[in-house]
This record gives sequence, structure tokens and C-alpha cells, in this order.
Amino acid sequence: MTRCLLNIDLGELPGEDEQLYALAHLANIACGGHAGDAASMRRALELCERHGTLAGAHPSYADREGFGRKALDVAPEVLRAQVAEQCGQLATLARERGVPVRHAKPHGALYHAANKSPALARAVVDGVVEALGTDVTVVGPGAGALRDATVATGLKYAREGFADRGTLPDGSLIPRGQPGAVLTDVGQARQNTVRLATGGTVDTLCVHGDTPGAVTLAREVRAMLDALEQPPEPMGDSALRLVLPEAVDRGLAREALCALPGVQDAVITEAHACVYFDPATPPESPALVLTRLRVAPVAPVEHPLIRIRVRYDGEDLPKVAGHAGLSVEEVVRRHTAREYTVRCVGFLPGFAYLGDVDPRIACPRLPVPRTRVPALAVGIAGERTGVYPFASPGGWNLVGTALDFTAFAPQRGAVLHLGDRVRFEPVDA
Repeated sequence: MTRCLLNIDLGELPGEDEQLYALAHLANIACGGHAGDAASMRRALELCERHGTLAGAHPSYADREGFGRKALDVAPEVLRAQVAEQCGQLATLARERGVPVRHAKPHGALYHAANKSPALARAVVDGVVEALGTDVTVVGPGAGALRDATVATGLKYAREGFADRGTLPDGSLIPRGQPGAVLTDVGQARQNTVRLATGGTVDTLCVHGDTPGAVTLAREVRAMLDALEQPPEPMGDSALRLVLPEAVDRGLAREALCALPGVQDAVITEAHACVYFDPATPPESPALVLTRLRVAPVAPVEHPLIRIRVRYDGEDLPKVAGHAGLSVEEVVRRHTAREYTVRCVGFLPGFAYLGDVDPRIACPRLPVPRTRVPALAVGIAGERTGVYPFASPGGWNLVGTALDFTAFAPQRGAVLHLGDRVRFEPVDA
């Protein structure tokens, strides 16, 4: 599936929720025609920069009283000047912050009027080009005068669908004010998202920032788009492997996956989650579970801090120092200066992969693993560090020995769990 992006109309209302900018791929910023002023545009641009959201212009008929939702009788040349002025105001403020403006989407009544009239469509496109140049994408309906004018001018065009709007049998939007025009039900928005994003007819989906419950709707639409982009990979008939979003708490991810009906276990690795289930009852939407966690504003989980005393006597410590171009003492200082997080548990029962090692002392695994590494040896392998729970083969660079620590207890299992925090404390040899 070609990637489908979420765009949200923003900068229109006072007290707009910042989460909308974090959820949107594209922000369509009101630039004075129907809503917005210099202050709201500056705030919108700042939030786009903060959250890595692509900023775009959202020009309209000059109709603040009617919020741009009524078609006006405006000559094409006058309309071109209005669109250029609005987009130009946003572009000027964007240059002050160093934020590029690379797309434009007409608002409200202008969106529909321009798509029906070649003259108005050309006026809109010409106004956009006058203010923003030719390295810009116009967002609009899948077919019609607006798309034709954009393509004829040589600009890129993104076909748009609406996750929060109802449609008539012919596919057109139900006019605002009529029953079913605006969708606030999350389930309906999810169905729209799947239907449109997988149908091959749209490049971007819209959630309106002024729709009631916009944050909840946008969160679900973004999660669904991300889940569709990275579907699970079957592993036989009773397991699925999923890409694990970087920002998701590993412990919460495992709990959420294990809570799905039919799931028997979930294993978290560095970059993936593997779900094991009864083939008779495969789980529904495990990828959506993970992406919901990624976009949900959850309070930080309070994981315990475990302190491990280490005698830095490992046989590979001089080699790690030489690889880094540092003294042994500096390697020890850098290794103990960081607080690590348990990224996954595996290889041996209780073997916790801890990240992230200071890049200066990251050192590749041994090309040929040792046949025996002593229990409680502390090692470094690339950006990870950890403690061997038992004597075993292994290829990590040994830098020390953990003291007064048990990595695996027969009665309680692994001592370190996903998300736990770890600090190493040096002990004189």
C-alpha cells in the first residue's frame, strides 16, 4: 500500500489542542481568509516545527463571518489575489522560523467551487504559485477542475478523502447541516480510514480540527494509517511478527498484546513484537494495538531503578578502550554515567539487553564468540550492554563482573523486566 498521510485543518480555533499537531502528518494552517491571524499562524508554525509536522497553507474565500463555508461571487482575478495574499502571509511568517511551506489546500466552499470551475481552479493554483512557488503540492478532491489545473501547471497533486465526513451514494460529501455530514463516531472514522486508505483512490485523509472530538478521531485515524502501513508478518499459522514502534513502552506493548482475545503469549525483541495465538482464534488488529499505544498520550510508566555494583576487571576492557581511543578509566566513567533501559529480555533466561551505550564506547561483538563466558560477566555489544545470568557461550566484549546481583531467580524468573532502569556503580578491584 502506498503511504497515506493524515492532514488536519488547524490554526482555526482558540485553545486548539497541541496533540493535533503531533498526530498530523500535514497541517493545513488557516491564513486569514476564514480564520487565523499572525499570532495563530506563528503558534501553528511553532507547533509544526516542534512535532515535525509538514506545514501548509489553507486559503479560503475572504469570509471570516461565514467561516468560508458559503460560496461567494468573486471574479477569478480577485480570487487569485486573495489566495496569494493569504498564502503569502503564512510564507512570510514561516520564513522567519525557517519552516518550509510545501503544500496548500483550499478551505470550505472554495474547495468545492474551485473543483467545479476551471476558471476558479486556475485562480487558486496561480495564487498558490505566486506566494509559494512551484515546489508545492496542492491537496484537493480526487478528480475535477482543481486537479486538472494543478497538473496543467506542473505542480504535484494529492488526492484527498475525509475520515470524519459522511458521503452520498455518488461518493460526494453530504452537505454540512444535513444528517450524517459530520462523523464523530470513532468506529465510523475507522471504517472510512480503512476503505479509503486501501482503495487506491486517495493520497491523504483529512480530519477537521473543529470536528467535535477531533483529537480522539485523529488519534484513531493516525493509528490505523500507521497499522495499515506496517501489517503483521505471518510466521506459520499461529504467530505474527510486528514492527515495534520506537516510542512505545515495551512493557505496555506486551501487556496490550497479551490482553487480545486468543493471544497466548507476546515476545518483545529489539525492533519487533511476536504474538503467539491459537490458530482457531487469531487476534484482531494487533498492529493497531501497538500504533494506538504510540499515538496515545499515556502518563510515563514508573519503572524501578536497579543499581548493579560492578568490578571493572573484564578481559576486553583494554580492547574497548583502544577501539574508542580512550583510557580504560574513561570507558568505565562513560559506562557508569548513563541510566540504561531494558529494551528486551532473551538469549538466556534473564539476559536483559540494556540501551543505550554511550556511542564513544560502543564496540562490535566478537567475530567469533567465546565458548564460555562466566556468569555475571558485564559486556558491551554495539549500543547494548548487559549482564550474563549464567555461564554460557557469548560474543559480547567483557568489561567487568556484577557483584551481589542475581539476573534470574528460579522462584520469580527474570529479575530485570521490560522498561526497568539500570545504573552500574563501579567498585574498586
